Amino acid sequence: MKRGNKKVDQITKEGFVIKDFDTSLSPNEITIVLQQYFAGLQKAESSPSFYIGTYKGHKYAIRCKNVTYLGNPHPAYKKRIQIADDLFEFYKKAKNLDRTPILLGVYTYEDHTIFVNFSIDTYIGKTAHNSSAHIYTSDLAMAAEDGYFEKVDYFGNTVTAFRPDMVQVFMDELFGRGQESFEGMKAYDLKSAPAARDCGDLKKSAMAFVRQESDWFDAKAMSACDLPREEMLHKVIFPQIKEFFLQVPKHWNGIDCYKEMIANGYKNKFQPEWVGFFLEYAFEKFLTEHDLLDVIRYYQDKSDGGVDLDLFFPQIHSFGDLKAHSEESRGIQGNDWETVFSIINGQKPEDHIYYIVCEHSTEKDDKYDYEVTKFWNRSQNKDNLMSYHKRMKNNVTLKKVYVLDINYKNREHLTMFKQGINSNGKPRAPKIMIEQDNLKYFILDEIKL
Repeated sequence: MKRGNKKVDQITKEGFVIKDFDTSLSPNEITIVLQQYFAGLQKAESSPSFYIGTYKGHKYAIRCKNVTYLGNPHPAYKKRIQIADDLFEFYKKAKNLDRTPILLGVYTYEDHTIFVNFSIDTYIGKTAHNSSAHIYTSDLAMAAEDGYFEKVDYFGNTVTAFRPDMVQVFMDELFGRGQESFEGMKAYDLKSAPAARDCGDLKKSAMAFVRQESDWFDAKAMSACDLPREEMLHKVIFPQIKEFFLQVPKHWNGIDCYKEMIANGYKNKFQPEWVGFFLEYAFEKFLTEHDLLDVIRYYQDKSDGGVDLDLFFPQIHSFGDLKAHSEESRGIQGNDWETVFSIINGQKPEDHIYYIVCEHSTEKDDKYDYEVTKFWNRSQNKDNLMSYHKRMKNNVTLKKVYVLDINYKNREHLTMFKQGINSNGKPRAPKIMIEQDNLKYFILDEIKL
């Protein structure tokens, strides 16, 4: 095993990001790792070097490279595999053998491994990507935590990161639905998805929700469709968002937040990812106490056919969502891809979704003898006091707030991703992500705390 010469981002087995030297495997070590997790894999007697195997009757060939730091002057979070000049030769040989070619990366750090599949068809025809194929350490971290992570990036490349225990899931996806479907879904949605709801449709949906949830209803607020959107945003909506974040405490401790939500009977008081839910709790409380429900209102329609976004802005007839976002993450994770594009991807270019994103620094609970983890489990009378201990946050410090506008014109800068596995063993439905490098296309307002 070879070690790099510069400390950059590395991913621990638990999904934590730390600074350390890269490690890379020798060709023999790569062979050992591949044969350990890909049953029946054999090294082909061929040049360039590759491996062949069969999975449920499907024949495949693997070309494998180490995943390491992209190199100076690139940021520490960027990693890649080096694509050899003979990639196309490997591709042709695999096809001639009637085998599905797989361009695989192997990331190793300490005692764990993450595999990365770079969908080969999207690299073969792109000379601009012939030197390397890229992945972020945040993508690797999500794979380490949830086992499986897949995205289609801005350039149309499909990248799938998965733990060794998810090799079967990856292979089932690869041969069960083909790599084309995930890529094709994005291409279809970007060009020809069904028409989005117009202002009148949004108005009807919001009015129905408001009447159903309470007796409160401000007809004037719902008649503002003709008011200038920009004026409403900058003079009415943004000041209230800023007021909330300026008055709320900037340091949150997990136990204190759980205690407050429990004491007030908040519906999501026992959610393990307490930061985002405490943000929702505090924001909803602020809106109610300051009589601002005609400006921003919680929506949350999770019914079949409903709009599964948390916020509604009555005065501009637009939906939105509230997000907590760690500053260590390279992307802001959004909502269901189909839901988002049903609103912004139609004949009405003025349709918008507004994200309120609170960025924070994070300290994990392992640094504090898992005190939040134990409190959370005791509060629910659980026997296992260490349940969820690998992911539990101890405290966060709020750093800044972004107001993002997702709309018809900037949708091409969204990334599609899948994270984790459903109970049926299949990857979850795709969601949107805004990569840090593409954030500039969406920012309307930024508040430093």
